[in-house]
Amino acid sequence: MTTRRDFLQTAALGAVAIGAATVLPALDQALAADAPAKAESPTSRVVETTSECIRAGEVCVAHCTRELATGNKDMANCNARVHEMLAMVKTMLTLAASDSKLAPRVAAVCADACKACAEACAEHKEHWTHGMHLECKACHDACLTCEEACRALV
Repeated sequence: MTTRRDFLQTAALGAVAIGAATVLPALDQALAADAPAKAESPTSRVVETTSECIRAGEVCVAHCTRELATGNKDMANCNARVHEMLAMVKTMLTLAASDSKLAPRVAAVCADACKACAEACAEHKEHWTHGMHLECKACHDACLTCEEACRALV
């Protein structure tokens, strides 16, 4: 048997749900309208892309290490370039996040490291359509995006 208290609680929950359904889309719309006003700065773009580049690079270097351990020497250049890229990108992230005056100068070298890494990862491009070395593809794509962001900072 439903008591008056149960009825009032159910009614209150229903009212909250209806209110949320009405208010939340309006809030989302207001936030979306505000988004273009907050243009992304070149420095914040570098912070974002270096973070993704580090993530993809760590996965790629682990893949290279596993492949090298099985005797696949085709991964040697990719492995070396990913290690170089990771060193530069981690430095670039630190400098960009702290808005260092050194960031634009280091960004040029970081862009070069990302380009070299992307080129090394692309050596495995013919395997991507077969679902192989997809870690290299993700690293390749992240490096190209990071290279572009770093060049914009220079």
